[in-house]
Amino acid sequence: MHALSRRKSHPGEAGFTLAEILVACAIISVGLVAVATGFGFGVDGVEAGRQQSTAVFLAEQRIEQAKELAMRQTGLVQLTVANLPATEAYGTIAGAPPSYRRTTAIVANPGAVPGARVDVVVFYRPVTGRGVLSTERSVSLSIFLANR
Repeated sequence: MHALSRRKSHPGEAGFTLAEILVACAIISVGLVAVATGFGFGVDGVEAGRQQSTAVFLAEQRIEQAKELAMRQTGLVQLTVANLPATEAYGTIAGAPPSYRRTTAIVANPGAVPGARVDVVVFYRPVTGRGVLSTERSVSLSIFLANR
């Protein structure tokens, strides 16, 4: 059997010094902080996109309701504030999160082409990693509906 031989370390083969390890740890720490910060911004961006998509959906939903009402009878008789409420407060839109509100304006066109313009604005309070922001954001859609 062979006896295990132990080598003596020489000054050139000492390995990493404490200073080198500390510098490496500092560089890795800076990189990890940057990745964590970037991840936070990414999550906020995805959430902002989701909220804006929800607002666009709610505006398109109201536009579709207006189109359906316009098709019921000639003369846009059904296209009224009674059928499309002018304002819906936060938490009152059916099926929508409570941080959304919606306004609808029906503007008659007295010009050569009889019809009406329907303007829909959906407001929302953005939710971020820091909480609900006090400022509102909005999405606006409009459509012109002509008499049949």
